[in-house]
Amino acid sequence: MRYFLLFLVVVGIFTVFVTVFAASANKNEVRTMPKWAWVLVCLLFPLIGGVLYLLVGRPVSSGKGQTRIIAPDDDPDFLRNLNEKIRKQKEQEQRAKEQHEKEQKDKDQNGEDSKDA
Repeated sequence: MRYFLLFLVVVGIFTVFVTVFAASANKNEVRTMPKWAWVLVCLLFPLIGGVLYLLVGRPVSSGKGQTRIIAPDDDPDFLRNLNEKIRKQKEQEQRAKEQHEKEQKDKDQNGEDSKDA
């Protein structure tokens, strides 16, 4: 009796796992039957349906066309773009500083010229 209850718990956990796995799969990648049909098969035939889905129906990861997510600090394009943004920002700040200094210098010179006149 104890083993039977353990078997039922394992089958229940397996059924939930496979049903969620089937329901969360991309509908365009599921094989042999539509996604909704696999979910029904997994629910109606718990052990057999789950095993069939895992063997026959689940999407196969080919590795092609899938983008690998990498951290920003490991992405060379991100780092290159970040360096470019920082360089442009520094150039803008430098131009603004030079413009401000030039305006101050012109203002000071114009102020001295008007005093001399």
